[in-house]
Formats: sequence, C-alpha cells, structure tokens
Amino acid sequence: MSLKKICLWVTLVMVVVALVALPALAQGAKAPAKKEVAKAEKAAPAEKAAAKAKTEAQTPPQKGMVWVNTDSKVYHKEGSRFYGKTKVGKWMTEEEAKKAGFKEAAAAGAKKGAAPKKEAAAKPAAVKKEAKKP
Repeated sequence: MSLKKICLWVTLVMVVVALVALPALAQGAKAPAKKEVAKAEKAAPAEKAAAKAKTEAQTPPQKGMVWVNTDSKVYHKEGSRFYGKTKVGKWMTEEEAKKAGFKEAAAAGAKKGAAPKKEAAAKPAAVKKEAKKP
C-alpha cells in the first residue's frame, strides 16, 4: 500500500469518528442549572473547612484539657490520635467531661468490647509415645 492510500484511510477514519462523536458531545455539554451552581458554591467552603479539620488538630485553650467528641460521648486525652481532631467536639477539663457523662476513650489498639489479654499458661512438654515393637 502506498503512503498516499494510507493517508486517505486515516483521514477517512478521523472524519467518521468526528461525525459520530460530535453529536454525543454536544448533548452532554449542557450548562448546569443556576440552583446547582449556587449549591456547589455554598458547599465548597464547608467541604474545605471539614477537610482542614480532619488533617489539623485543634489546640486546647488551656493546658491539660481533654477533647470531647459530642457525637460518641467519649473524651480523648493529650497524645491520643483523635485529640482535637474529631468532626464534632469541644474542649473541657477531664472533671467536666466526667460530670457531663462522657467516657474516656479506649487505649490505642484496644478493640471495642474485647477483654484484656492474659498471658498464656505454660503448656506441658509433649510426651513421646513409645514405639510398639512388632
């Protein structure tokens, strides 16, 4: 096949693809409604603030305060991975948190409802069975 024929075939294929794709693109490119644009603009700052709150821990107003998660009714002490980081919460003293009915968060790595691990008792050495003689 000559180079001229290859160029003609490539051009023909490109024209066919363009004729098929253009109407589909024109239908899908409608402008969004004004209400949808307004909702997206209002939601954007809230989403940015939520993302920032997830990544940055808040600083307590006084030293020794705990972070209270008001949704889960649990408080986190300094050093906890959730200290000042949960979406919904506030700062309190530990005494205030206990009086308000909040519970201390479980230690890191502890499973909810799991009993503390006990050390395994020493197992007796296996007794070798004597081989039976034929």
